[in-house]
Amino acid sequence: MTERRGANVTSRRGMRAWGVLAVGVLLAFGVPSATAEDGEARGMVKRVMDALPKVPFVAKLKLTTDQGGREIRLSHKLVQGARASYLEVVAPESLQGMRFLFLERVGGLAEQYIKIAGARNAVRVADQIRKQPFLESAFYVSDLVEPPLDVFTYRFTGEEQLLGRNCKLIEAVPKNPEEGVYGRTVVAVDPSDLLVLRRQFFDGKGNLLKVWTIEKVEKIDGIWTLTQQRMENVQDHATSRLEVAEIKYNVELPDTMFAPTYLLR
Repeated sequence: MTERRGANVTSRRGMRAWGVLAVGVLLAFGVPSATAEDGEARGMVKRVMDALPKVPFVAKLKLTTDQGGREIRLSHKLVQGARASYLEVVAPESLQGMRFLFLERVGGLAEQYIKIAGARNAVRVADQIRKQPFLESAFYVSDLVEPPLDVFTYRFTGEEQLLGRNCKLIEAVPKNPEEGVYGRTVVAVDPSDLLVLRRQFFDGKGNLLKVWTIEKVEKIDGIWTLTQQRMENVQDHATSRLEVAEIKYNVELPDTMFAPTYLLR
Protein backbone atom coordinates (compact mmCIF):
# COMPACT_ATOMS: atom_id res chain seq x y z
CA MET A 1 0.00 0.00 0.00
CA THR A 2 1.50 3.30 -1.07
CA GLU A 3 0.78 6.90 -0.15
CA ARG A 4 0.11 9.36 -2.94
CA ARG A 5 0.05 13.13 -2.58
CA GLY A 6 -1.52 15.75 -4.79
CA ALA A 7 -4.93 16.20 -6.27
CA ASN A 8 -4.99 13.56 -8.97
CA VAL A 9 -5.36 9.92 -8.17
CA THR A 10 -6.81 6.65 -9.27
CA SER A 11 -10.38 5.82 -8.32
CA ARG A 12 -12.69 2.99 -9.20
CA ARG A 13 -16.40 2.77 -9.67
CA GLY A 14 -16.95 1.61 -6.17
CA MET A 15 -14.25 3.42 -4.33
CA ARG A 16 -14.19 3.32 -0.65
CA ALA A 17 -17.80 2.59 -0.53
CA TRP A 18 -18.76 -0.24 1.84
CA GLY A 19 -16.39 -0.43 4.71
CA VAL A 20 -17.54 -1.50 8.12
CA LEU A 21 -16.91 -2.80 11.55
CA ALA A 22 -14.83 -2.42 14.72
CA VAL A 23 -14.06 -5.07 17.27
CA GLY A 24 -15.70 -4.84 20.69
CA VAL A 25 -14.16 -6.11 23.91
CA LEU A 26 -15.34 -9.59 24.95
CA LEU A 27 -17.00 -10.03 28.30
CA ALA A 28 -14.64 -10.88 31.12
CA PHE A 29 -16.55 -13.99 32.04
CA GLY A 30 -17.48 -16.75 29.62
CA VAL A 31 -18.60 -16.41 26.00
CA PRO A 32 -20.66 -13.35 25.06
CA SER A 33 -24.30 -13.94 24.28
CA ALA A 34 -25.64 -13.75 20.73
CA THR A 35 -27.17 -10.39 21.58
CA ALA A 36 -23.86 -8.99 22.84
CA GLU A 37 -22.03 -10.33 19.82
CA ASP A 38 -24.58 -8.80 17.48
CA GLY A 39 -24.10 -5.45 19.19
CA GLU A 40 -20.31 -5.59 18.91
CA ALA A 41 -20.40 -6.65 15.27
CA ARG A 42 -22.99 -3.98 14.47
CA GLY A 43 -20.82 -1.41 16.23
CA MET A 44 -17.86 -2.30 14.05
CA VAL A 45 -19.94 -1.97 10.92
CA LYS A 46 -21.18 1.42 12.06
CA ARG A 47 -17.62 2.61 12.72
CA VAL A 48 -16.60 1.63 9.21
CA MET A 49 -19.55 3.46 7.70
CA ASP A 50 -18.83 6.53 9.84
CA ALA A 51 -15.21 6.48 8.60
CA LEU A 52 -16.17 6.88 4.94
CA PRO A 53 -14.78 10.09 3.37
CA LYS A 54 -16.81 13.17 4.23
CA VAL A 55 -15.07 15.52 1.81
CA PRO A 56 -16.38 16.00 -1.75
CA PHE A 57 -14.42 14.36 -4.55
CA VAL A 58 -14.45 13.60 -8.26
CA ALA A 59 -13.03 10.52 -9.92
CA LYS A 60 -12.49 8.86 -13.26
CA LEU A 61 -13.35 5.18 -13.12
CA LYS A 62 -12.70 2.29 -15.45
CA LEU A 63 -15.15 -0.60 -15.30
CA THR A 64 -14.04 -3.73 -17.15
CA THR A 65 -16.68 -6.34 -18.00
CA ASP A 66 -16.94 -9.42 -20.19
CA GLN A 67 -18.67 -7.13 -22.73
CA GLY A 68 -15.84 -4.60 -22.77
CA GLY A 69 -14.68 -1.54 -20.87
CA ARG A 70 -16.69 1.40 -19.59
CA GLU A 71 -15.36 4.81 -18.54
CA ILE A 72 -17.28 6.68 -15.87
CA ARG A 73 -17.04 10.10 -14.27
CA LEU A 74 -18.05 10.15 -10.62
CA SER A 75 -18.84 13.12 -8.38
CA HIS A 76 -19.56 12.62 -4.68
CA LYS A 77 -20.62 14.93 -1.86
CA LEU A 78 -22.52 15.00 1.42
CA VAL A 79 -25.73 16.92 0.76
CA GLN A 80 -28.04 17.65 3.69
CA GLY A 81 -26.66 14.63 5.52
CA ALA A 82 -27.05 12.26 2.57
CA ARG A 83 -24.14 10.63 0.71
CA ALA A 84 -24.84 11.66 -2.88
CA SER A 85 -23.10 10.21 -5.94
CA TYR A 86 -23.59 11.37 -9.52
CA LEU A 87 -22.18 9.15 -12.29
CA GLU A 88 -22.02 9.65 -16.03
CA VAL A 89 -20.83 7.13 -18.61
CA VAL A 90 -18.38 8.72 -21.07
CA ALA A 91 -17.39 5.58 -23.03
CA PRO A 92 -18.10 3.47 -25.03
CA GLU A 93 -20.13 5.55 -27.46
CA SER A 94 -23.07 3.12 -27.31
CA LEU A 95 -23.51 3.89 -23.58
CA GLN A 96 -22.34 7.48 -23.65
CA GLY A 97 -24.62 9.86 -21.80
CA MET A 98 -26.14 7.36 -19.36
CA ARG A 99 -26.43 9.05 -15.97
CA PHE A 100 -27.01 7.75 -12.47
CA LEU A 101 -27.78 9.38 -9.14
CA PHE A 102 -27.44 7.52 -5.84
CA LEU A 103 -28.64 9.06 -2.58
CA GLU A 104 -27.87 7.34 0.75
CA ARG A 105 -29.61 8.86 3.76
CA VAL A 106 -28.75 7.96 7.34
CA GLY A 107 -31.42 5.64 8.71
CA GLY A 108 -33.36 5.66 5.44
CA LEU A 109 -33.56 3.63 2.27
CA ALA A 110 -31.26 4.57 -0.59
CA GLU A 111 -32.71 6.24 -3.68
CA GLN A 112 -31.34 5.43 -7.12
CA TYR A 113 -32.15 7.21 -10.39
CA ILE A 114 -31.14 6.52 -13.97
CA LYS A 115 -31.31 8.60 -17.14
CA ILE A 116 -30.73 6.86 -20.47
CA ALA A 117 -29.38 8.91 -23.35
CA GLY A 118 -32.26 9.96 -25.60
CA ALA A 119 -34.92 9.47 -22.91
CA ARG A 120 -36.90 12.54 -21.87
CA ASN A 121 -37.15 11.66 -18.18
CA ALA A 122 -35.08 10.17 -15.39
CA VAL A 123 -36.48 7.04 -13.73
CA ARG A 124 -36.30 6.08 -10.08
CA VAL A 125 -34.94 2.54 -9.89
CA ALA A 126 -37.51 -0.02 -8.75
CA ASP A 127 -36.71 -2.96 -6.46
CA GLN A 128 -36.46 -5.50 -9.27
CA ILE A 129 -33.98 -3.34 -11.19
CA ARG A 130 -31.68 -3.13 -8.17
CA LYS A 131 -30.93 -6.82 -8.69
CA GLN A 132 -29.89 -6.26 -12.31
CA PRO A 133 -26.26 -5.95 -13.52
CA PHE A 134 -24.85 -2.43 -13.54
CA LEU A 135 -23.70 -1.60 -17.09
CA GLU A 136 -23.57 -5.33 -17.95
CA SER A 137 -21.07 -6.02 -15.17
CA ALA A 138 -20.97 -8.48 -12.28
CA PHE A 139 -21.93 -5.59 -9.97
CA TYR A 140 -25.63 -5.21 -9.22
CA VAL A 141 -27.15 -1.75 -9.04
CA SER A 142 -27.85 -2.45 -5.35
CA ASP A 143 -24.14 -3.10 -4.72
CA LEU A 144 -23.32 0.55 -5.32
CA VAL A 145 -24.99 1.90 -2.18
CA GLU A 146 -25.04 0.91 1.48
CA PRO A 147 -28.40 -0.32 2.84
CA PRO A 148 -29.55 1.02 6.23
CA LEU A 149 -27.56 -0.41 9.13
CA ASP A 150 -30.56 -1.68 11.09
CA VAL A 151 -32.10 -3.90 8.40
CA PHE A 152 -29.56 -6.65 9.25
CA THR A 153 -28.46 -8.75 12.20
CA TYR A 154 -24.70 -9.15 12.61
CA ARG A 155 -22.28 -11.64 14.12
CA PHE A 156 -18.57 -12.40 14.01
CA THR A 157 -17.68 -15.60 12.15
CA GLY A 158 -13.88 -15.67 12.27
CA GLU A 159 -10.70 -13.95 11.16
CA GLU A 160 -8.62 -13.90 7.97
CA GLN A 161 -5.59 -12.08 6.60
CA LEU A 162 -6.10 -10.06 3.41
CA LEU A 163 -3.58 -7.70 1.81
CA GLY A 164 -1.34 -8.31 4.79
CA ARG A 165 -4.04 -7.05 7.17
CA ASN A 166 -5.69 -9.00 9.97
CA CYS A 167 -9.41 -8.87 9.24
CA LYS A 168 -12.52 -9.74 11.22
CA LEU A 169 -15.24 -11.62 9.38
CA ILE A 170 -18.78 -10.37 10.01
CA GLU A 171 -21.96 -11.97 8.75
CA ALA A 172 -24.92 -9.74 7.93
CA VAL A 173 -28.34 -11.37 7.54
CA PRO A 174 -31.42 -9.36 6.45
CA LYS A 175 -34.13 -9.21 9.09
CA ASN A 176 -36.73 -9.42 6.31
CA PRO A 177 -35.30 -11.95 3.82
CA GLU A 178 -38.00 -11.28 1.24
CA GLU A 179 -36.79 -7.66 0.99
CA GLY A 180 -33.10 -8.47 0.70
CA VAL A 181 -31.11 -8.84 -2.51
CA TYR A 182 -28.95 -11.54 -0.90
CA GLY A 183 -29.64 -14.27 1.61
CA ARG A 184 -26.64 -13.16 3.65
CA THR A 185 -23.33 -11.35 3.26
CA VAL A 186 -19.97 -11.97 4.93
CA VAL A 187 -17.60 -8.99 5.02
CA ALA A 188 -13.89 -8.99 5.90
CA VAL A 189 -13.02 -5.84 7.85
CA ASP A 190 -9.67 -4.43 8.83
CA PRO A 191 -10.53 -2.96 12.26
CA SER A 192 -7.36 -0.86 12.38
CA ASP A 193 -8.06 1.32 9.33
CA LEU A 194 -11.79 0.50 9.14
CA LEU A 195 -11.65 -0.90 5.61
CA VAL A 196 -13.82 -3.60 4.08
CA LEU A 197 -11.47 -5.70 1.96
CA ARG A 198 -13.86 -8.42 0.77
CA ARG A 199 -17.56 -9.19 0.59
CA GLN A 200 -19.04 -12.61 -0.03
CA PHE A 201 -22.67 -12.67 -1.17
CA PHE A 202 -24.87 -15.75 -0.74
CA ASP A 203 -28.20 -16.44 -2.40
CA GLY A 204 -31.43 -17.32 -0.63
CA LYS A 205 -30.51 -21.01 -0.61
CA GLY A 206 -27.22 -20.38 1.15
CA ASN A 207 -25.02 -20.89 -1.92
CA LEU A 208 -22.14 -18.55 -2.67
CA LEU A 209 -23.22 -16.17 -5.43
CA LYS A 210 -20.60 -13.43 -5.74
CA VAL A 211 -17.27 -12.39 -4.24
CA TRP A 212 -16.20 -8.74 -4.15
CA THR A 213 -12.48 -8.41 -3.46
CA ILE A 214 -10.33 -5.33 -2.94
CA GLU A 215 -7.06 -5.83 -4.80
CA LYS A 216 -5.29 -2.56 -4.01
CA VAL A 217 -5.60 0.12 -1.33
CA GLU A 218 -3.74 3.44 -1.41
CA LYS A 219 -3.68 6.40 0.93
CA ILE A 220 -4.37 9.50 -1.15
CA ASP A 221 -4.27 12.91 0.51
CA GLY A 222 -4.52 11.12 3.84
CA ILE A 223 -7.62 9.12 2.84
CA TRP A 224 -7.58 5.35 2.35
CA THR A 225 -8.86 4.75 -1.18
CA LEU A 226 -9.84 1.43 -2.75
CA THR A 227 -8.20 1.82 -6.14
CA GLN A 228 -8.62 -1.67 -7.59
CA GLN A 229 -11.59 -3.97 -7.01
CA ARG A 230 -12.88 -7.20 -8.51
CA MET A 231 -16.40 -8.65 -8.49
CA GLU A 232 -16.80 -12.31 -9.45
CA ASN A 233 -20.18 -13.96 -10.00
CA VAL A 234 -19.25 -17.58 -9.30
CA GLN A 235 -22.61 -18.90 -10.47
CA ASP A 236 -22.62 -17.08 -13.81
CA HIS A 237 -18.84 -17.37 -14.25
CA ALA A 238 -18.56 -13.63 -14.87
CA THR A 239 -15.91 -11.25 -13.53
CA SER A 240 -15.70 -7.45 -13.58
CA ARG A 241 -13.02 -5.07 -12.38
CA LEU A 242 -13.34 -1.51 -11.15
CA GLU A 243 -10.29 0.75 -11.21
CA VAL A 244 -9.76 4.31 -10.07
CA ALA A 245 -7.91 6.01 -12.89
CA GLU A 246 -7.89 9.42 -11.21
CA ILE A 247 -9.34 10.98 -8.10
CA LYS A 248 -9.33 14.46 -6.59
CA TYR A 249 -10.49 15.16 -3.03
CA ASN A 250 -11.71 18.44 -1.50
CA VAL A 251 -13.21 19.85 -4.69
CA GLU A 252 -16.03 22.36 -5.04
CA LEU A 253 -19.27 20.74 -6.21
CA PRO A 254 -22.70 22.45 -6.33
CA ASP A 255 -25.56 20.82 -4.40
CA THR A 256 -27.70 21.09 -7.54
CA MET A 257 -25.57 18.38 -9.16
CA PHE A 258 -27.12 15.84 -6.79
CA ALA A 259 -30.80 16.44 -7.53
CA PRO A 260 -32.78 14.17 -9.91
CA THR A 261 -33.46 17.18 -12.15
CA TYR A 262 -29.71 17.45 -12.86
CA LEU A 263 -29.92 14.18 -14.80
CA LEU A 264 -32.11 15.94 -17.39
CA ARG A 265 -29.71 18.73 -18.31
